[in-house]
Amino acid sequence: MARRLFTTLFVSLLMLLLLGSTLAAGPTMRQRVYEKLSRAQEAVEAQDFEKAYDQLQDVEKIKDLSPNEAAQLYNAFGYTYFNQERYADAADAYEKVLQQEGLAPVMRTGTLYTLGQLHFHLENYDRALEFLQQWLEVAENPGPEAYILLGQAHYQLGQVAEAAVPVRKAIEVAGERGREPLENWFALLRVIYFETKDYEKLLDVLETLVTNWPAKEYWLHLSSAYGEMGDSRKQLAAYEMAYEQGYLQRSAELVLLAQLLLQAEVPYRAGVILQEGLDSGKIDSTAANWRLLSQAWILAQEHEDAIASLQKAASLTDDGELYARIAQSHANLSQWEKAAEVAATALEKGVDDPQDLHMLRGMAYYELGRFGEAKQAFSQAVKTEATRNTASKWLAYVEREEERLQELGVQ
Repeated sequence: MARRLFTTLFVSLLMLLLLGSTLAAGPTMRQRVYEKLSRAQEAVEAQDFEKAYDQLQDVEKIKDLSPNEAAQLYNAFGYTYFNQERYADAADAYEKVLQQEGLAPVMRTGTLYTLGQLHFHLENYDRALEFLQQWLEVAENPGPEAYILLGQAHYQLGQVAEAAVPVRKAIEVAGERGREPLENWFALLRVIYFETKDYEKLLDVLETLVTNWPAKEYWLHLSSAYGEMGDSRKQLAAYEMAYEQGYLQRSAELVLLAQLLLQAEVPYRAGVILQEGLDSGKIDSTAANWRLLSQAWILAQEHEDAIASLQKAASLTDDGELYARIAQSHANLSQWEKAAEVAATALEKGVDDPQDLHMLRGMAYYELGRFGEAKQAFSQAVKTEATRNTASKWLAYVEREEERLQELGVQ
């Protein structure tokens, strides 16, 4: 930004100096003053600042300088200081230009704008605002850049809400002149509306950014903004667009995409993304991420894949809950022997709701025809209020079935 500011500032300063140097010697500009200022300008362009100051100090010693001559002198001092990067001195010199009586309107206008730019660069944002606002009062058809500078000054002063108005004006003026607004103008509006929590306007700006200057940062912010507005469908759509364009490469980003897909009840796609990421190493191989993958496969009714994911998660942590899920997945596949075996392992490691595992073991042993073990498991489940009623019914059912088979001579 500083480089853009300096380029614009340099042009403005040069125009002011040339304005003075093209005046012929006359009632308002004597020949000797004109010649010394011209030589000072030539010295500055040759980077001979010592010579430039000699010429300017000679002019400064003249006691009867006219207001126009004094204005041109301080203008030349300002230009010289600027070329030496003495920006505070340049600002002081240009303020002296404004103090001269009968200052030509075009010179006054240019000096006000130059001072606005200089004070902005010096981070004197209140002074920058002062001069820019004065300039806007007298400038004819001001360009969009001035409004952007005004908006930036408001923003730097913490006047965030006020900053939006001139930035919007800049975009409007650019449109009227047939010019394309710049990306950084909309990027500034994005920051403003985000900080003021004006999410509706923020969405408009972000949609413009992703349409004209698609970038990862804008897509992710757009997705987040939709989330703030409670539009989960568009939140996911924006995040998927970022993924499709190859912007999502970090583990946390891919995991978030999977979570959004699960919330949107698209578990199979979530599983595919997680599986590919974990297998390729793009997603961190942690118990939490393998567990999330197992949830996706379970919801997608892909129980074999769910078991493999849960086993991987279990290998990374000593969590009985993971074994409980493995046991349930085996049961979903009617793999009763494995279901009973893994459920027992889960109970050994400890789980929050052991009664559910007792119920699962009871049903697994029943399916295996091991009625004695089934009754033992259901008897454990009866001890807990949450499963007492269901376990009692199962226990009675197993006992009747056992008696029936004994009468038939099967057992």
